[in-house]
Amino acid sequence: MNFLIFIIILSILVVAHEFGHFLAARMNKVKVEKFAIGFGPVLFTRKGKQTDFVVCLFPLGGYVKLAGDNRYELKGADYEFLSKPVSAKIKIVFAGPLFNFCFALLLFWCIAMLGMTYRQIDPVIGSVKANSPAQSAGVLKGDEIVAISGKPVKAWDEVEKKIYNSKNAVELKVKRNDRIIVFDVPTVQDEILDEFGAKKKVYTIGISVYVPTTIGNLVENYPAQKAGIQEKDKVLSVNGKEVKQWEEMTDIIYNSKGPVILKIERNGKEFSFTVPCEQKEIIDENGKKKIISLIGVYPFVKTRMVKYNFFEAFIKGWEELWRISSVTIRGFGAMILGTLPLKDAVTGPLGIYKITADTVKLGLLPLINFMAILSVSLAIVNLLPLPLFDGGHILTFLVEKIRNKPLSEKADNLLTRIGFVLIGLIVVFVFYNDIVRFGPKIWGKWF
Repeated sequence: MNFLIFIIILSILVVAHEFGHFLAARMNKVKVEKFAIGFGPVLFTRKGKQTDFVVCLFPLGGYVKLAGDNRYELKGADYEFLSKPVSAKIKIVFAGPLFNFCFALLLFWCIAMLGMTYRQIDPVIGSVKANSPAQSAGVLKGDEIVAISGKPVKAWDEVEKKIYNSKNAVELKVKRNDRIIVFDVPTVQDEILDEFGAKKKVYTIGISVYVPTTIGNLVENYPAQKAGIQEKDKVLSVNGKEVKQWEEMTDIIYNSKGPVILKIERNGKEFSFTVPCEQKEIIDENGKKKIISLIGVYPFVKTRMVKYNFFEAFIKGWEELWRISSVTIRGFGAMILGTLPLKDAVTGPLGIYKITADTVKLGLLPLINFMAILSVSLAIVNLLPLPLFDGGHILTFLVEKIRNKPLSEKADNLLTRIGFVLIGLIVVFVFYNDIVRFGPKIWGKWF
């Protein structure tokens, strides 16, 4: 069933992409000879008036075959692709990624109407940095933030967003022992690392969130799962030291040179586990590489579901499309700069299958959300300015527009060869990386 869902998702995304090329070609009066889903031996063919619709054995892609889309077949007819003006050719090529963006927007729109899930980390202060503006103003650990600069907040991500963008000062309204207290706290500019390890300038006041030591997700095949730790376990102490919040617990684990002893509470009873650690290289807050110890646990985080009406959902869909697109583009930038390891960032068919199988367990909405994210990724990858990619074709046509004539046959052939070599290298790397990262997890379930 997981494999079938995986095939259906890939096929839908390919159909959306290729339908964009198909529709734009027809609108620009270019004959479409073949609309193929998949590659390899043909399984099914349906002949249309102008186009043969084909389903092939290997469903890892697809294509539309346009009349006159290469020099060797070109006859000079009006309905041929290369006979069209540069603007028409760019429209046809760009339509594929555009339809993937549009399809993702449609899915995000539907999700917003059915119910968007948000992480609900309560806006409770876990620690106040020494000599920070918050400490000087009188803010204390345990204060619950109820409003910032007159605007109510319900979750910690709202707190961060408002403070990060406040240049001068914030009015902090907090709840302490059933009393409401208001503080005027100046902000200071600081540098933090984003999710890709890149430095980002923000405004801060020197506070961090309180997160309980209750275990949420466990990383598959990591020491904590193997040792018998379970979701909803509450960690009481690490190596004999009492911990009351997640940050205190992780500080001890990160700096451990050997196994850690966790005392946990489960269903009102206390248990003790000795858990080995795995070492991993990370980028710290100063942008330097360091080795830390991990056991493979995430904190338990409450979630809330919000449903929007038809028009509000459309706006939320646009916002989510923009957010996922920007995160994806920044991810590519981080890979180029080296702050995000290529082997950890690139996922191929095996990885997508594994993620699909895991997402299926979470329900329909997470699966639709995953499909939307994949559609955005497909659009952006295709727009990369590499030979044989849509972005590479668009770049070639722009050069043609500037030169006022097509590239020479020699240059065109060279770019094609380079494209095939690049794609071959990418395919080999992606499949090898997938096998190393996801192979054992998949094979172990199959055999």
